[in-house]
Amino acid sequence: MSKVTKIVGFVAGAVALVWAMRDRFISVAVSREPEPPAFKNPPEVGTAANSELESINGVGPTYADRLRAAGYSSAADLAGADPNEIAKLAGVSSSRARSWLDQIPR
Repeated sequence: MSKVTKIVGFVAGAVALVWAMRDRFISVAVSREPEPPAFKNPPEVGTAANSELESINGVGPTYADRLRAAGYSSAADLAGADPNEIAKLAGVSSSRARSWLDQIPR
């Protein structure tokens, strides 16, 4: 009877080892990384979010909206503007406004 017990114990141990290691043997090709979340509303091409003002380094949607509200709809409109006036309208420092204007080709 002790031989049968040893054999059953050995087989049970082997089955338990395979069961514990099943993820390593079976699902090798399955990625364990979670799927990245999908954007609910992807930005549309050609909208105000992709405006010419936002192509200037440092001008995001908020600053672009402020400049549009003041009558500057493109980088060409900003090209000849006074940096102090732009700074006041956008709510930024004069040096930041100057850096925006320096990026616009003349």
